[in-house]
Amino acid sequence: MNMIDYENAVFCRKCENYDRENVSLAVDRLLAQAGFGSDEIRGKRVVIKPNLLLAYAPEKAATTHPAVVEAVINYVKSYFPASLIIAESPGGTYNESSLRRVYDVTGMTGVSERTGVPLNFGSDSDTLSIPDGENAKSVQAIKPILDSEVIVNVCKAKTHSLAVMTGASKNLFGVIPGITKFEMHARFSDPQKFFGMVTDVNCELKKHRTVFSVCDAVICMEGNGPSGGNPKHAGMLFASRNTFSLDSVLAEMMGVHDETPILAIAASRGLIPASADMIAKVGDPVPTGLDFVKADATQGKKLTKIPAFLQPRPVIDRDICKGCFACVKACPQHTIVEKDGKAFIEKKNCIRCYCCQELCTFKAVRIKKSFIYNIIK
Repeated sequence: MNMIDYENAVFCRKCENYDRENVSLAVDRLLAQAGFGSDEIRGKRVVIKPNLLLAYAPEKAATTHPAVVEAVINYVKSYFPASLIIAESPGGTYNESSLRRVYDVTGMTGVSERTGVPLNFGSDSDTLSIPDGENAKSVQAIKPILDSEVIVNVCKAKTHSLAVMTGASKNLFGVIPGITKFEMHARFSDPQKFFGMVTDVNCELKKHRTVFSVCDAVICMEGNGPSGGNPKHAGMLFASRNTFSLDSVLAEMMGVHDETPILAIAASRGLIPASADMIAKVGDPVPTGLDFVKADATQGKKLTKIPAFLQPRPVIDRDICKGCFACVKACPQHTIVEKDGKAFIEKKNCIRCYCCQELCTFKAVRIKKSFIYNIIK
């Protein structure tokens, strides 16, 4: 009998819908199969960290579904942690009023009320030192994360304009508070260095804490994620102690494994094998042939040698733009300006981080591609 490598294996469980009883049963079986229990939870300070990108309702598939978060909380509570809190730093301003709105709209307020587990409304942060970081030696992180002994990383499966796909490892970039995330995009404008920094954060958090990831892949997002895509049914839940192992299996299911930059970085550092086939998958079979639609900007990953002016870039559709100027505030390069009551991207200093597309609730940011992409199709 083969021994399971519990530190790096990915545990897989079918879950066809978000019926609360169905999700609870699937999560209980998944986490028990993964061996996540008393030794890691009892008497520990535990933080539940979902993906709450913005104030989006669960059916949009941009945030972790509340049924999954609730089931994970009930499982963790059964092992008597010393403390338990739900904490997230969404995109945009990190303060009580913005957190309250995000929690309300995403369904987390209801989860808190039903489980009795508090939501974090504090906006304090401090330095997370990363002495062994290859790209970053420190970042700012929200206090509930810094004060924790166990992080339960309840992520969402989505395609992504910058990251190609997002799951467990990118969700831990969310420990960086509010608009500081945009500053990090400016500081690490080279995508390789940006994802190297995200890898550093993942490794540092795991060094001194238990990090256990659960991925909501029941209804994923495809297309222009992490916020502008469309729901995509996969009917799965995944769990792992290795964020990169989970993402490798997830990316393979989504058909984007070889294009996902953080996986290449993790493999180069010896954190995962180069192929998802070499990662132990325990439980139900992982679906194949789902044909996820990729983000429009993903095509640019294949043609990095062509001149910058021919690369895909974000533009504002002025017919859709409502003039809220959230993108103006979010742009790390300050390259988006107000023009005749609408947002306008001055392409000269654009670093193609796609923060504007990520935060536009009206889907007014589209990706402009040059004629060369029509030729190579």
